Amino acid sequence: MAGKGREKKMVVSLIQEPHERRRSIRIQASLILIILIILIALLSNPSMAHSPKISTGDVVIVPDAETSYAWYGLLGGPDETDLYRISAEEGTELRISTSSPDPGTAPPFAVIGPGITTMDLLPPGTSIPEGYGSIVVPVPDIRQPPSYEPFTPMALYEGASLSLPAPASGDYTVAVSGTEGRYILATGFLEAFTLAEWVLIPVMILSVRAWQGQSLVANLLPMIGAILIGAWWFHKRIPPASWPWAWLPAVAGFAFIGSGILVIIQMVLAGLRTGPVPSMLLTLLFAAIPVILGVLLVRIAAQTDSSPLYRERAAMAILGILGLVFWAGLIVGPILAIAASVMPGAGTSGAS
Repeated sequence: MAGKGREKKMVVSLIQEPHERRRSIRIQASLILIILIILIALLSNPSMAHSPKISTGDVVIVPDAETSYAWYGLLGGPDETDLYRISAEEGTELRISTSSPDPGTAPPFAVIGPGITTMDLLPPGTSIPEGYGSIVVPVPDIRQPPSYEPFTPMALYEGASLSLPAPASGDYTVAVSGTEGRYILATGFLEAFTLAEWVLIPVMILSVRAWQGQSLVANLLPMIGAILIGAWWFHKRIPPASWPWAWLPAVAGFAFIGSGILVIIQMVLAGLRTGPVPSMLLTLLFAAIPVILGVLLVRIAAQTDSSPLYRERAAMAILGILGLVFWAGLIVGPILAIAASVMPGAGTSGAS
């Protein structure tokens, strides 16, 4: 009788395991669908993010007058001037502003170009071509408290700003000079990104952190720590996987989680200067999505048998693509997730 009881329990267990696995897959598919809906909503309502660029210190050519760019520069002294060149057709809006993460260092700037009728005094060493005019845009005397930028995230002190229809077609030069220190020059107003620009934004943000004076190692620690702690937990708590490639989605998932934690850390650091603001909810959303994607990847890694189902492979590929879209895992994580989706099962030469 005892043997029959054990046999019955084994049969029930064999029936329940596929059911639990199918239920887990349905939950994962539902969460992926929710994240896709959020993505569509974000794309249909463009954000106020600028494509980040590090200023080279030479004459910087702005690719497009209307597309939003954020140029991260550094003035070495009050006599130093950084130049930016913008080509614009007559009537195109020239929208330009400066800001800085440091109080009192957001500089003024001058615009030199065709059709400008004023001849404002320019910084030393900056000339006005014949037939051109100049406008100097000062920093307001009334200093505002720092504003919160939700995508980097960062606390920023606003400086000078200008919105002007180009009076004539031609090249306009923006000359930035003033107090020594870091500054951001924002140009354009249309939120548009190429695929390469969007995917590489996490790498550019690391460059921005270095421009801020933050340590690269410190910025990578949350992701490295999440991978190391997660790998230890995965090894201790999850039975040895029969699928030899289960570590790929697991490491990818922990990298996703670590990148979400890094965003929250940066939000807290910025919030210490700005105080709580409503746009932090947007930052929390961008931090939560990589964490959710990471948890889903770890679940797949933990529950996969000797060979992933086609649905599990599709889920890993989709999660990897979403990781690229939502800047999760510093590009390496999404690549590991996508690679895992095509790895063979145990003892097979292809997908099952």
